[in-house]
Amino acid sequence: MMDERYRDELDQIRLTKESREELARALAARQEQPAQRPRRRWSRTAVAAAVLAAVLVGSVGAAVVVPPVVRSYFGDSAGYRQSAMKLGESITKNGWTMTLTDCMADDYTIYLGVTLTAPEGTVLDWENGYFFDEWGSPTFPELEYGSAGTYTQLEDDDPTDNQIRFLLTSYYASYEESLHGQLMEVTLGKLFHYAGWNGNEYSYEEIYDCDETWTFRTTLNYPDHIIRLEPNVSVHTLDVDATITEVVVSPLSVYVHIEGEALKGHHSWVPKNAPDGWYGCVEYQDITLYTKDGTAIPMMDDQACSGCSGGTDPTEDGWIHLVRRPDTPLDVENLASISVCGVEIPLA
Repeated sequence: MMDERYRDELDQIRLTKESREELARALAARQEQPAQRPRRRWSRTAVAAAVLAAVLVGSVGAAVVVPPVVRSYFGDSAGYRQSAMKLGESITKNGWTMTLTDCMADDYTIYLGVTLTAPEGTVLDWENGYFFDEWGSPTFPELEYGSAGTYTQLEDDDPTDNQIRFLLTSYYASYEESLHGQLMEVTLGKLFHYAGWNGNEYSYEEIYDCDETWTFRTTLNYPDHIIRLEPNVSVHTLDVDATITEVVVSPLSVYVHIEGEALKGHHSWVPKNAPDGWYGCVEYQDITLYTKDGTAIPMMDDQACSGCSGGTDPTEDGWIHLVRRPDTPLDVENLASISVCGVEIPLA
């Protein structure tokens, strides 16, 4: 179900202990931003709305009733209910109200639903969609982590109304700490759409619809429907024997940690055959979930924030960790086992 327009880019993100600071910069750089900054101009609709809203100031907790965006996108499934958090937080500025409706989250992934409501009489029907000049993945001021993300505008059931919806997708690699219970900050602002090509400046012109910026601060308290195991079982991967020391399964992701002395220096024999041209350390391990009725759920896609240690520098610990994400939220209570490189581990 994940939109292929941005999923492929996120799949390339990996975590390597050997260059943590460089990776953090690379992750931030991967966030989708326009390549050039086109000339800025205001739309007539936006100017009229600003005049109508003339003296209104920002307010928190505005009474705007909107449906949960994430639930609407993924469906009201067991997996959604096991990982979802209702937000319903709104901020109004000069007649424009942004609402964080709901989110699904675990320690590696956040899907956040956003609805933007314009002043009455404003029609947001630009056929090529709307964008934010100011945006980023949700941040956690008290954590050290790497992250990458993107957003997409969802299909509008009524293009003639004054509301548009967005889904923010963010992937995280937190260093030894959980996102649960942490202060989360979300900033979005300066809504615009692209007009025609400007041949003189060799760029697309941006037409700004709203110059406001919204910042939310809330505590991320997602449900703990998460299976955590320390199986310590042997496994053969990357042509060596190692140990599966940790398995974490949530409705949104699967995490597997494999370590061993034999993994030190593995970049000396693992080929550079990953889709992004890097060493294929974490892309090709077979991971499959099995439900209680025996149905197999292959977990080979959405690998962002997988990574390794000791691949180039054998003085570091040798490990790989594998992250996989399903197309739709998993019903964790219906899972029976997981197979990692042919090694089956019970989950129930």
